Amino acid sequence: MARRANLKPNKNFRENARILIPFLYEEFLSHRGRVIAHPKLKNDFHKMRIAGKTLRYAMEVFDAGFGEEFAACLGEVKRLLDVMGQVHDCDVCVPTLQNHLREIRSFNRVTADPSDRIRTKAVSDLIQAQHSRRKSLYDEACAIVEGWAAGNFGERILQSMNKT
Repeated sequence: MARRANLKPNKNFRENARILIPFLYEEFLSHRGRVIAHPKLKNDFHKMRIAGKTLRYAMEVFDAGFGEEFAACLGEVKRLLDVMGQVHDCDVCVPTLQNHLREIRSFNRVTADPSDRIRTKAVSDLIQAQHSRRKSLYDEACAIVEGWAAGNFGERILQSMNKT
């Protein structure tokens, strides 16, 4: 059963934000260990990304109630989610390209005239480039998340909400 943040109907906008945002941040970070330890687990990475999007959207809703430091934290969340989105794009693109490559190879096997065959090197190179791009972006996302953990980013968010 999923955990839930216990918002208080008798509390104001900022007070409920101080309950919800740290809760969502912890939900996001709950995926950290598995995602960082297992780069090929794309579904786990995607779940972490979705949890991050929930955090981002909540922060955007509450942004008007807090100051510049909170907005800066939101900017960092957006930056990470942009990188994570690019990783996800690679995760979606590679299987599509692999399907195209299989179709081309299947066509080439049944084509009698060698001059009618379609070259596959460009598609193979593109697949390799997407794998390399994913690894680089994945490493960048992991470095950001690890930096957040080491730098107490969650505490920075909370402090930014307590300054107003």
